[in-house]
Amino acid sequence: MPLHLHAISRREFLLRGAAAGASLLTIPALRAASSKADPDRWALLSDTHIAADPETAKLNVNMAAHLRAAIAEVLALSTPPQGMLINGDCALDQGLAGDYATFSDLLQPVAAAELPTHLALGNHDNREVFWNALKDARPAAPPLASRQVSIIESPRANWIMLDSLDVTHQTPGRLGDDQRAWLSAALDARADKPALVMVHHNPIFEGDKKTGLLDTAELLAILQPRRHVKALFFGHTHTWRLKEIDGLHLINLPAVAYPFNPAEVTGWVDCHLQADGASLELRAHDTHHPAHGKVSELRWRAA
Repeated sequence: MPLHLHAISRREFLLRGAAAGASLLTIPALRAASSKADPDRWALLSDTHIAADPETAKLNVNMAAHLRAAIAEVLALSTPPQGMLINGDCALDQGLAGDYATFSDLLQPVAAAELPTHLALGNHDNREVFWNALKDARPAAPPLASRQVSIIESPRANWIMLDSLDVTHQTPGRLGDDQRAWLSAALDARADKPALVMVHHNPIFEGDKKTGLLDTAELLAILQPRRHVKALFFGHTHTWRLKEIDGLHLINLPAVAYPFNPAEVTGWVDCHLQADGASLELRAHDTHHPAHGKVSELRWRAA
């Protein structure tokens, strides 16, 4: 669901939240993206880790400043994107109400630009606090009542955003039986167009630490045989990596916030969908980083 952010101050949110559990993110009306937007362009962000105090820094990085810079760059694009996808770990650590209030403050320029923004959850989010924050934005009948999921249809592909939050503040993630069943049905109902699946946690393969998606094998059993599924996007590791398995692209989005390893890049990805693939341009915070501005061309596997 597109989340159009209501212009509400952090102080007002906290006062309302204390008084009545008020909504942070609202949809007064579902509006289409600007007619000037490129329907094939998408801004991909992950791991923002915003704290209640916007001056908070971790690993020598001010996370609010990084998100503010990424948003400014997205909004300064010569052609607006169709939407912005933020792939989980919106909050710093435990998904506190104050974190989401500051997160909302930082996204107010996006709301003013009426850029549809779609949010996923990671292990540092809290689903109940998040849902209470966007109470008015949730549809009366969400696609999956137990999880924060979205289906975003575009001319060249369908984005499907999943919810791998298992336990807040515990590193591994899990989709679970109900969400995987929902995903299978959603993919089968939309087999006429490429599907791009997004989830916060990274896939776990043999030899990997059990800090990513615990039901990776079950997820890949859904994605790999459905040849219209072209790519799996994820975050969580705070690294920028691309690989393929049987033609299925695995794209590890960089963190907006901070790197675990100082050599890793942070930033966001400018995604252009094409008839038979996509181009991904890395937009690094450090414009001197060797990966900044590099474009990776992906080609979709045959159906």
